[in-house]
Amino acid sequence: MSHLHISDGVLPWWLWVGGYVATLAIVLLALGRLRGQRRLLPAVAVMAAVALVAMNIPLGLPVHINLAALAGIILGPLNGFLAIFIVNLLTSLIGHGGVTVLGINSLLVGSEALVAGLLFKGLGGAKRLLPNIALSVLVALLVSTLLVVSTAGLAGRELEDWVAHVHGHDPLVETGHDHESGFLKTFVTIIAPLVAVWMAAELAVSLLVAGYVNKVKGGWFDRGDSV
Repeated sequence: MSHLHISDGVLPWWLWVGGYVATLAIVLLALGRLRGQRRLLPAVAVMAAVALVAMNIPLGLPVHINLAALAGIILGPLNGFLAIFIVNLLTSLIGHGGVTVLGINSLLVGSEALVAGLLFKGLGGAKRLLPNIALSVLVALLVSTLLVVSTAGLAGRELEDWVAHVHGHDPLVETGHDHESGFLKTFVTIIAPLVAVWMAAELAVSLLVAGYVNKVKGGWFDRGDSV
């Protein structure tokens, strides 16, 4: 859900270039840390595969779960971000969003892994496993949603013109601050019910998967070595 499913050439160049720079910086940091945690490499690969499968679970609406927050909780924030970057890279190669928005999409979805991973550890981790996971996931999803709205605001007229073209109607003719506020208000109104469904589904699946992992791999959430 926190993807921007848009084509190349829509976002301003400075926005998608900045997204690439920030994403690559985090990926390089994650890879550097993973060199000292090579035993976690299979877990990163498996989590990326699970997230990719989760994206294809039909919800009956134009939203999908991604398990990015859970990736940050299971693997740690940096390794979780790395797993989600791999997923975004693969999906961008099959047309799930433009190649130029890979950086932005990785930041938007990857923010869930970073926020949830850090918050879960700050709350005490496995001491209160399911409540801590639930709170971490919800906060992470709210943060990523706010980032999506902020990105839409930064994209401005380019994104609005693209939406108008896709839906076959003329963009609003107002200009200035009122015009931008009107677009954001409409954007938020449209995505609000979808976000509610997405958050409920994401939370439910995350808790189910976490419970299963804790059952078959007891002590995993106590490891604390994948930060």
